Amino acid sequence: MTERQRILASIRGEKPDRLPWAPRLEFWYRAQLRRGTMPAALRGLSLYEVAERLGVGYYASVPDFTEREDETDMADRVLGILNTPVLAHRVVLDGVDRRVSHANGQTVTEYHTPVGSIRTAEVFTEEMLDGGASISWVTETPIRKPGDFEIAGYIFSHLKVVPRDGYLARRRTVGERGLAAAWVVGTACPVHHIMKELMSVEQFFYALHDCPEKIERLAEQMQPYYAQMQQLAADSPAEVVFLGGNYDDSITYPRFYEKYILPPLRDYAAQLHARGKYLMTHTDGENRRLMQLYLETGFDIADSVCPAPMTRMPIDDIYAGFQGRITIWGGIPSVLLCADSAGEADFRQWIDRLIGRYGRATHFVLGVSDMVTADCEWERLAYITEKFARLD
Repeated sequence: MTERQRILASIRGEKPDRLPWAPRLEFWYRAQLRRGTMPAALRGLSLYEVAERLGVGYYASVPDFTEREDETDMADRVLGILNTPVLAHRVVLDGVDRRVSHANGQTVTEYHTPVGSIRTAEVFTEEMLDGGASISWVTETPIRKPGDFEIAGYIFSHLKVVPRDGYLARRRTVGERGLAAAWVVGTACPVHHIMKELMSVEQFFYALHDCPEKIERLAEQMQPYYAQMQQLAADSPAEVVFLGGNYDDSITYPRFYEKYILPPLRDYAAQLHARGKYLMTHTDGENRRLMQLYLETGFDIADSVCPAPMTRMPIDDIYAGFQGRITIWGGIPSVLLCADSAGEADFRQWIDRLIGRYGRATHFVLGVSDMVTADCEWERLAYITEKFARLD
């Protein structure tokens, strides 16, 4: 079977010839290029060629946000608007005067509208670049005072979402080496977007308590933007559509998840299922108190599942908790691949047990959570591939 066939079989609940193995390598790859530490056997290879050399599936779920068509693609990153060439849509500002400046290592963006102005700021530190980061650190969020809600509402209600053919190109590039998902946006719904992108978490929860009508009004203004993006992804030829992520049972705690995140994700899952498609979402936090709600949500693939020792939940509990209804994508804690975090014997023992137990399982796509980090030992990745070769 090809890696794409293995992944689709596992999602469908069929047993592939072996567990699909598709780690997210892009952060590690960028870090090695920047540091000049790429293993000799891999020098001069593209990321796709590195995946081929390692003998793994090419991860193509969350986009690589360093891939840009022009310099404006990520200009609105602090608004949570991430344009990248591999999507089925492009977002365009309408009726907004955007001005971008760079000073002291920061990128400052000002948005001037008929109802007022807001500004954002972001930065890439040297440490972030050394680690292969693709998304900047936000130093000034868009909403910092009550009057900013109206301005953000104007911006989001005047966005244009236009179709693009980037997903098809991505799918052709990936081929049988992996499964290209149609990525929508990294938040599940407008309220989640406001919390994760437009405000600090502390400010968000104060506002949700003190002036919930402002949150709700802004979410209403954002909903058409979400609906357009979701429709274009649903209309694409993708078997898997990716919407939302970064849940954690202490921040997107059960009552919050049940009220704001579960209903829109459940509705979108039903829309996709009616078309024979699958919904993927990014579950990379503490998940124990959310497990039953995940089942009620009805999504199909939990991307970037991160078990103990990086979270409190063992991989066996996660697999059993999903009851054969949700496919794990992930499962290997990234610290196990780093010599400073785990000894060689402990790493091998953990991997040997995992592959021995799940090497021919279904509803499991093996990956590294959240990604293969800059300090990963290449030899440890190769060891995992070698273990699969012995299964054959």
